[in-house]
Amino acid sequence: MVFRNKTEFNDFGGEMPENESEIAVRSHDVLVTSGSSRAAEFDSLINLGAAVRLAINLRGMPPVRYDLLRNVAVHRLGLQPSEVRPAVEVLAEAEMVDLSTEGKTINTVIPHIPFFSDLYARLGEVGTEGHALNEHEQLTIELMQRLARRPQTRNDLNTLGADRKALNRVIEIGKTIGFVTTRRARGNDVYISPSYFAEDPQALADLAVTAKGTHLSRVLGLLKLHQGYPLRVIIETSELAGNRLDPIELKIIQTLASQGFLPPPAIRTKHAGENYFIFGPQPGVSRIAPNDVQVYRNALALVSAVRQGQFLSREYAIWNPQLLLQRFKERGYLRRNSEAPEQYRAVVQLGIARLVSTGGNQARLELIRDKDNERTVDLAIKLVRGSTGQPMPDEELMLAMKQGEEYVEPLLARKSLADCDIVAADRDSIAAIDQFLLRGVS
Repeated sequence: MVFRNKTEFNDFGGEMPENESEIAVRSHDVLVTSGSSRAAEFDSLINLGAAVRLAINLRGMPPVRYDLLRNVAVHRLGLQPSEVRPAVEVLAEAEMVDLSTEGKTINTVIPHIPFFSDLYARLGEVGTEGHALNEHEQLTIELMQRLARRPQTRNDLNTLGADRKALNRVIEIGKTIGFVTTRRARGNDVYISPSYFAEDPQALADLAVTAKGTHLSRVLGLLKLHQGYPLRVIIETSELAGNRLDPIELKIIQTLASQGFLPPPAIRTKHAGENYFIFGPQPGVSRIAPNDVQVYRNALALVSAVRQGQFLSREYAIWNPQLLLQRFKERGYLRRNSEAPEQYRAVVQLGIARLVSTGGNQARLELIRDKDNERTVDLAIKLVRGSTGQPMPDEELMLAMKQGEEYVEPLLARKSLADCDIVAADRDSIAAIDQFLLRGVS
């Protein structure tokens, strides 16, 4: 069965999101967590998710040759070759890019990508009105919408009113690809979205309250104060910002990161290997609106880059991440450096800043000033606040991210971290987690 709009789906008995932004956000989540895997049931949903992925990475970019964009999309953004042109055409339909063509050949893509709020809304509208979503895709969107609000038991999902066979298939796809994770808690199967705790920071705060007086509560409190520290450094030193951690607390951090409670972006470098950066509850934040999700993820990318330079530099370490980011915000740039092109690859790719050549092999990083990017830097400053470190050295020595850097987004990093052999947390922590996940379950 195919539903061509929200009215038809509602008539069928479903509950599509009223906000088209969320449809686009959830399609993107499905695409990213899929990695290179694809489900035969998904077509328009993947095209929409691919369009969102391209749009996010084209913000602030100059005109780009289509063949170059295609290579970047396949080799850096994880799209299949056959998905690039349909995604570009969706962007053109949404009036986010102009295309320079010769006959049926696309020569150049000229971006004019809007702010995130408009980006998601416009692509969500195109995705639901101009491209039919089939039954499995519609059900996936609704499932992702529910899981983004709170964990669900099987009884909760049965209230969707969907065909049982179709629901089982969507859950099976989700578990296999990674946009649904499951946990067995006190005899119940609990389904969780990898986006849930990242989009609802209050949930982690609630979990800390549930676990009051335990190792878990202390760990969450420390993570709230010290955001974005590398997991490897925490494990190797048995410390978090000078606070000694016992073996139980170290296992808790690994468990929370691998099971989707903490967003763990990763950076791969030749000199330091792969490192995961651990983020805890955000101070003073409740729920993140769907159209603000990418601002949050961009802030994680920026903080991860700075923390890499602080803890895992090859030569010169960043001594004061907060001051560095504050100067970046106020001045709108970081002074020229030969390593900037490698250091800030992800920051540039996400449209937060641009690299400006200053001659030779030197370049400086310049903030692309718009409301989304300024909010990104503000949030990054807020995340690193509380661990100011030592006085900052000469700014020329501070751009310490290294060659060959590859940024791995939280949804994909969590998936790879979950494949590691990590011992489960202690019994009290597991019980507190189960109690939190089963709130409201009879």
